[in-house]
Amino acid sequence: MHYHDPSYKPWQELGNRSMIHPCESFEHHAWYTSIVTQFDLVCSRYLLIATTQSFHLFGVLLGGIITTQLMKTVSPRNAMLLGMYTQILCGCITGYIYAYEMHALFRCLSAICCGFMYTAGSVILNDITGGKFKTVTICMFEQFWSIGVMLLPGVASFWGSWSQLYLAISLPTFLLIILHRWIPDSPRWLLKHGRIREAKVYLMDAAKCNGTEDSVPSDFDQQLKAFSELAVEKPDPDPWWSIWSEKGITKNLVCVHTAWAVFYTVYYAALVNITAFGRDHIQINTVVAGASEMLGCFVGLFLIMFTKEKWLWTGLFNVVGGLVAFTAWWIPPDVTGTNRVALLMLTAMVSKASISCCLAVLFTCTAELIGASKKIGLVYSCTIWGRFWFLLAPFVAAMVKLGQLIPLTAIGVLVIFGGLFMACIRSPMTHPPEHRRSTSANSTSGKAAGVNDL
Repeated sequence: MHYHDPSYKPWQELGNRSMIHPCESFEHHAWYTSIVTQFDLVCSRYLLIATTQSFHLFGVLLGGIITTQLMKTVSPRNAMLLGMYTQILCGCITGYIYAYEMHALFRCLSAICCGFMYTAGSVILNDITGGKFKTVTICMFEQFWSIGVMLLPGVASFWGSWSQLYLAISLPTFLLIILHRWIPDSPRWLLKHGRIREAKVYLMDAAKCNGTEDSVPSDFDQQLKAFSELAVEKPDPDPWWSIWSEKGITKNLVCVHTAWAVFYTVYYAALVNITAFGRDHIQINTVVAGASEMLGCFVGLFLIMFTKEKWLWTGLFNVVGGLVAFTAWWIPPDVTGTNRVALLMLTAMVSKASISCCLAVLFTCTAELIGASKKIGLVYSCTIWGRFWFLLAPFVAAMVKLGQLIPLTAIGVLVIFGGLFMACIRSPMTHPPEHRRSTSANSTSGKAAGVNDL
């Protein structure tokens, strides 16, 4: 539907003495029972759709905070398992709730549980990889979101209601519980908490997997014990608020925080806004959106690995993506149907790819902007700051009520704004050529047991 199309007329013309009464109940005729039809989220209740989405994003915010605190006493592997069990419970309950308020609450709880899984998982991935392999792992970690986006329409096509869909996306977590026995724990976390024997098991498995068992030093046990004692005595990383005391990087800190806020927001807003282009093609449009995200992530990886000005090129890519989004206004009104949807998707997907490129660079390279003792604090600060602004994303997409192209235009403006801030960030090349040569010569001993990367 093209909003504000003059061919659409009200079914009843209002006279001078007519009175408008709010609708109190609705009768829906749809083959799919969505939360819109379940809770009558139409007319004046339309913004409640964005509200329930915002509750989900609030759960993502809380999940990261809670997991970070939880992992001070619980290992990342166990935190992940806890998230699996609770996500199944909360997800199934969400699907059987018929009160809007409780639906929003349990959707938030489900998101918190998911936060346990991917926050703990990202910590494990960081700790079991090193060098350029860690860079690739962190950057490609975001690809699984895109794969999930592409799979969702196929999963949804088998079910006739949102309740069944919630069960369909919650119950498969049982497979992750089965696979959990093969998921390693963080060797760094284990050594810091004096669990040397368990850490050695994981490190020896890594050496066996890499075929470097023969390179394990004879005094490996003593090295692990020494590292563990040093890790226990080592003070905790500097708190996140201390990053602002670092001299000479204030501009970088302001720019990177702004970029996190903007691109977290527009990522979700651009994804949700696909529905504005028509629900008749939403399945294929969602798959195209996921593919665009994957392409953007690969572009980000290329810029990280092979360019010296990754921040500048990423920023310029987003400026171009935002400008392309504005060209949607140039599509002639007489272009309708599938042709119009295809052109709208084309104008939107360039910025979708540029947004994913930017997020890949932010997730992978933010820690490069500050000293070693404050890296964790900077990443934590940027993540929480970005997820806070994340809560506004559904309401950006909800501006579609003002016109079909309004959200796309708002997203384009934000993408350009964020791209300019990205272009102002400066940091050294992630993997300089001379560094790559030196690390490749010394990689055998370091990767044999993984101690050098801890």
